[in-house]
Parts: sequence; structure tokens; C-alpha cells
Amino acid sequence: MLNYKYRLHPTKEQELVLDQTLDGCRWVYNYFLSVPSMSEYDMNYALTELKEQHPWLRNYHSKMLQMVGKQVAAARRTARGKLKYRRDDDYNAFTYNQTGFRFDSRGVLILSKIGCIKIVLHRQIVNVKQVTVCRKNGKWYAVAACEILHRSCSNIIYKKPVGIDVGITKFAHDSDNHVIENPRFLTKMLKPVKRAHRRVSRRQRGGSNHSKAKHMLARLYEKINNRRRDFLHKTSTYYCSRYDLIFLERLRVANLMRNHKLARKILDASWSTFNTMCQYKANRIVEVEPAYSSIDCSRCSHPVPKSLAVRTHSCPKCGAVLDRDSTILP
Repeated sequence: MLNYKYRLHPTKEQELVLDQTLDGCRWVYNYFLSVPSMSEYDMNYALTELKEQHPWLRNYHSKMLQMVGKQVAAARRTARGKLKYRRDDDYNAFTYNQTGFRFDSRGVLILSKIGCIKIVLHRQIVNVKQVTVCRKNGKWYAVAACEILHRSCSNIIYKKPVGIDVGITKFAHDSDNHVIENPRFLTKMLKPVKRAHRRVSRRQRGGSNHSKAKHMLARLYEKINNRRRDFLHKTSTYYCSRYDLIFLERLRVANLMRNHKLARKILDASWSTFNTMCQYKANRIVEVEPAYSSIDCSRCSHPVPKSLAVRTHSCPKCGAVLDRDSTILP
């Protein structure tokens, strides 16, 4: 199952209807939190009685309201404490599952009880199982979940393998000695981000200026995230289109984050997102353990202990002097 994200361009009237739909789903979500815990089946049955008490709920697609009950049931299974009620700015998505939606070739998304919304179909979609309409920083998106059949890996002959080592100083260093520099999007925008955070902290909570400052901060983070995802998509496509078999390190990012001096730079690099993109784009991905990969010499396998600050590998046994990242990839 793959998710494809498309930009929606609703009119002002349609945007008002979308906002009202979010409010209706949020009201149902908070209602199920206020009543005693029940199963997903019982919540679907309770919706029919709820529509009798509140006829305005009939303005919304029935399957969409059932997905709200499924969301509550999933939240209760994973929650450690008591669930909190959702506010207006905390509920930003609703889902059509199996029915109630249709993609038109004219560039229109047809949603039941809402209407036809202009959509930018930048790629062809097939076998759509559900559509999630979400709101982010005043923009509307449609996320289509498509069922894609993956081909078996047993009959593929791998002619062009490659090993990739990801890092902070250099984002990627592969076995073909191709180096991709780390763009460090967050680090470069750190000064305006801090300034935007100070602007939010100085505004009075609940005021219009506070909401405007929060919106500007969210737009700034969205800009950084869009740049980062564009870079990761292009880098992963570069490797997946040129190589049949890709070797990656099985990094425990959560453990690496314990180093607070490097935590921000690790998050800015987004190694896990790069790994996920390669997983569904490449023919096959093999994850290898990173233990002792930078200690053992790639030529003679002699162990050469070194700290993280040492970026040059110098082997006293065979005399090899290599970059620290290149010695990981033979």
C-alpha cells in the first residue's frame, strides 16, 4: 500500500464546506471520548442513533463518520493515559474509505456530500482504496492510498549493486566513490527559525497576533520540510534508478539521538526517511549492521579504533590512508 499526496485547490465556498466537515468529524470524535469506552462495532451502531438525535450529521458521508470511530478505537488502544478532547486546530483530516470518492480525468476529485474539487494529478493513480483530505497551514491536500503489487525478488538478477553510507558531514558516500554533500536545511535556516520562535513567545496567547506568529512559524517549518523532502526524493531516485541492489546501514536513530550535541543534525539529515523512500522505490534493499564498519580496514580487515571526530582512516598494517566513510564501503 502506497500513499500519494496531491494538492487541492478548493473555492472559498468549498473551503467553507471542508472546514464544516472537519468540525463535524471533530464533534463526533469528542462525543465518543465523552461516553464510556466501546468497541468499533458498537460505535458504528451508535452513529445511527446519534443521527436520529442530531439530524445535521446526515449531511456527512456515513463511511467518513465510521472512520472517526475507527480512529477513536485505535487511539484508545495505543494511549497510555486519558485521551484529550480535540480542539479546532488539532483536528485537520477526515477519511473516505472504499466509497464516497472518485478521481476524474479532468483533474477533479469528487467527494460525496461535498462536491467536485480541483486537484493537481501529478501522477496516475490506480487501485485507490481510500482518500484522506487534510488541512495544513491553510492548504488542502488529498492523500490517496493505492494498493500496489510488488514483484518477487527471487527471479531478479542483480548486475549493479551499490553500498551507501550516510552521515552528517557528507549525506551519502557510496561504493562507487560518489559523494553527496549534506545540504543541512535546518542549520542554514536556524537563525530565522529562532527569530520566529521569539516572535511567538512575545505575543499574547489567544490573540490574533499570536495566531499570525504561529502561522508564520509553521510556514517556515513547512518550507524547510519541503526542501528536505525534495532533496531526499531526488537522491533516492538517483540511486534506485541506477542500481539493482542497494546496501544500507541498519541505523538505530533513536539511540543516536541520545547524543544531544548531534541530535539536531541527525534529525536534519533524515536518514530514516531516506531509507523508507529507498524501500519502496528500489528493486531490493539489504540492511547491514553498522557495528565495526568504520573500525575494520576495508583492505586488510585490521581493526583501527578511532573516535567519531577522526575523519581519516590510517591503517598501520597495510598503510592504507582513506576517508573514514570510504573505508566502510569496500
